[in-house]
Amino acid sequence: MSEPGRSCPLDYRTNAAGLAAATAIPMETAYVIGGLYGNLPALDAIEAMARAETGAGLPAPVLVFNGDFNWFNAENGRFAEVNSRVLRHTALQGNVETELARPIPGAGCGCAYPEWVESGVVERSNRIMERLQQTAANYPDLQRQLAALPRQLALVIGGHHIGVVHGDPDALAGWGLAVETMPPAGAGAPPRVASWFEEARADVLACSHTCLPYMQDFTVGRRRRVIVNNGAAGMANFRGDPRGLVSRLSLHRSPHACLYGTLLDGLHCDALAVPWDQAEWLNWFDHCWPADSPAAVSYRKRISDGPEHALAEANRLAAEAVEQG
Repeated sequence: MSEPGRSCPLDYRTNAAGLAAATAIPMETAYVIGGLYGNLPALDAIEAMARAETGAGLPAPVLVFNGDFNWFNAENGRFAEVNSRVLRHTALQGNVETELARPIPGAGCGCAYPEWVESGVVERSNRIMERLQQTAANYPDLQRQLAALPRQLALVIGGHHIGVVHGDPDALAGWGLAVETMPPAGAGAPPRVASWFEEARADVLACSHTCLPYMQDFTVGRRRRVIVNNGAAGMANFRGDPRGLVSRLSLHRSPHACLYGTLLDGLHCDALAVPWDQAEWLNWFDHCWPADSPAAVSYRKRISDGPEHALAEANRLAAEAVEQG
């Protein structure tokens, strides 16, 4: 498809072998944070959660932003603060950062939306991107920093290899790890997913981009592997629940309650809710994006009420593998 917002530019192509070849960053705890979307109250909450870990006597988590930390922040001060704070941590590009740093003709928002996403959403996302690009143009130094970010990262936690991507291992904006493409819990890994785990030499694939979170385990090469998709750190993920979500990967049990998770040979893989100040966020959002704006039409109801996605649909782990929070 060549329609802006649906096409996946050739420049977005990556591969799982790149994850295997990358120098892995060692750590004891990672928060994988996808889809912050310019939500500063969410960023405040995530940083407070990280501080609480050290307050509990645990190692400081490494905050790993795996793309789309920009989106709604189409306002000069907000754009500058979101990016300056995120770039103090570990980060990779999402399609939003790619299109802010170096817009690709015909890419639109760069989301590469699949056919099941209706055209109105695609058109409005392209308009959001146009406004955000105008804001980003006021910050050429930040644009250069965004352009320098990698598109994949490899982590190692206690001997466990984690491949961190935005979309999927084949493409920056790929949808191959969307929950809509996954088989039922307990089923075998789809061939493409199995090959990604093998080629990346990964025990865990951590992703975002597709907006709906889930965690699912598969046996690949006689070893158990896990996909963790955090959905969105800066937007509601479940029906009736306004909180965001981050993926916590650690050698240590979480001091925070987890919504669902599993223990993978000593590696805690948990989904943590992000309880931001909802009133503060909605007040700012409504000021920046009034009712008839593309962001309000596409996202305001989701921000307040959540998507049509239930917690039970996100927990796709084999029953015996589930770790209680």
